[in-house]
Amino acid sequence: MLSKRQRHTSPVVPDAAAQAACELRWLLLSPPLLDTAPGAHVAQVQQFSASERDAISAWLDGIDRAPQALFDAVHAVAPSGTDPLSRRPPSLRLGRRAERLMAFFLRHGPTHRLVAANIPLRHVSPDGDHTTLGEIDFLLHDARGQAWHWELAVKFFLCTGTGPQATAADFVGPDRAETFDSKLRKMFDRQLRHLPPPPWDNEIWTPAACTRGRLFYRHGSQVPCTPGVHPGHLQGRWIERDRVDQLPAANAPVWRVVPRNDWMCPQPLLARDGRTLNAIADGLNDVPTALATMVLRGDEPDPLPLFVVSPA
Repeated sequence: MLSKRQRHTSPVVPDAAAQAACELRWLLLSPPLLDTAPGAHVAQVQQFSASERDAISAWLDGIDRAPQALFDAVHAVAPSGTDPLSRRPPSLRLGRRAERLMAFFLRHGPTHRLVAANIPLRHVSPDGDHTTLGEIDFLLHDARGQAWHWELAVKFFLCTGTGPQATAADFVGPDRAETFDSKLRKMFDRQLRHLPPPPWDNEIWTPAACTRGRLFYRHGSQVPCTPGVHPGHLQGRWIERDRVDQLPAANAPVWRVVPRNDWMCPQPLLARDGRTLNAIADGLNDVPTALATMVLRGDEPDPLPLFVVSPA
């Protein structure tokens, strides 16, 4: 029997490595969630320049052709004695995987260079007690030598607003445990205000919010204007569970449930895996914790993801 380490460092099936490459491309080249215009937020919002995007896209083409090293870096257990990010055990959690994908880019990509990642921030009381205040996601340099402090957030929110205007408070997470405005307050009022500890405190690090994700709007409603949101942000739709029969092809076996771990880059539907949307919605009656379930229609090119929302 293979050891845990061997299982994660042996060559993987091509689809798994290709999925990692797809997620990396999505993370780097999809539009930010937040408006990048000067003054839109109290700190800068990260966005690659046109020349950086061209260089990154060409580099990603090479990753697509040979994605095994990327998969190993994101999923494999590294030996002790390496940096803290790599020492962590493999995780299927979307947020942790996004961090590892970004770290791979910053280590090996053509435009930026990683200085440090996941730096713990601790306070020591007069009595010698240690309190963890949080951590800094990434310290890095760009090609011009500019020093950056990036905080990464990959988020998916559903808009509950009904009019032509909305605010961040109108967006809730699929599990309803977080709102868009609470995440923005946490990022801009706390995370991006952290100062790096020694030995990284001898440089001036420019903070920037590195945001990716998708905002979902109620089926049949207009997409409102939301200040602070990037005009080109990725979108999807959501619908109440008892309204799914209003959707085209709800009774056609062309739908699949997208696991949370695949929300960044949903895998294409295999013909044999298709289900009707009504059958998926009916099955959610037996899963009381499934507050919002992402589904994807497989018979359309580039379909928008859809959340089927259960009653609270």
